[in-house]
Amino acid sequence: MNKLLFVLNLCVCVVAFAADVDVQSESASSAVGAASHAAVFPSEEARAQERQRLDQKKQQIDDQYKQDMKQCYQQFDVVSCKIKARDHRIEAKAALRKEELPFKVMERQIKTEEAKQRLAERQSEAKLKKDEADRAEAIAAAKDRADANAQKQIDHALKGTKRGDYEQKQRDAAQHREDVAKKLRERNKEPAAPLPVPGR
Repeated sequence: MNKLLFVLNLCVCVVAFAADVDVQSESASSAVGAASHAAVFPSEEARAQERQRLDQKKQQIDDQYKQDMKQCYQQFDVVSCKIKARDHRIEAKAALRKEELPFKVMERQIKTEEAKQRLAERQSEAKLKKDEADRAEAIAAAKDRADANAQKQIDHALKGTKRGDYEQKQRDAAQHREDVAKKLRERNKEPAAPLPVPGR
């Protein structure tokens, strides 16, 4: 008979736990579905108020548990009183957790949406900057090609004349001056620090 009662109680506990898990998953999935269908989330102020309410409720549960524990030490049967206080706190926290789950799911969705928006903004800004850089590069390349083409036409027209030879010598001299100036700039850099003296 005792075994039968024990098995029956065990079955009832398992069914109750399964029903509780189903209710939690349904409430979480309904919260997720509702939040995804309604892309409008509560304001930051409303979420802050809800967060504060949940924190206050959690603090009340902890304070009540501390008070119950103090009262337990005033009684003769301390152990059973502590067990009851602990069970009461566990039940209260489970009820609070059921309220917190949909709120936390919504908070995660909001953070995800904000992250997606920031990423999209960064990508669009990066694309604009890249397009501007490409455009500037293309303009500079077109100008260089036009200058080279114009110089080539001038060279072709002056080829074989004394004026053309003079122009070529002038360009060569300008290039030589630039090379010498570059070498001087490189040579005038600060010398490297001396090597440390061994043995010190």
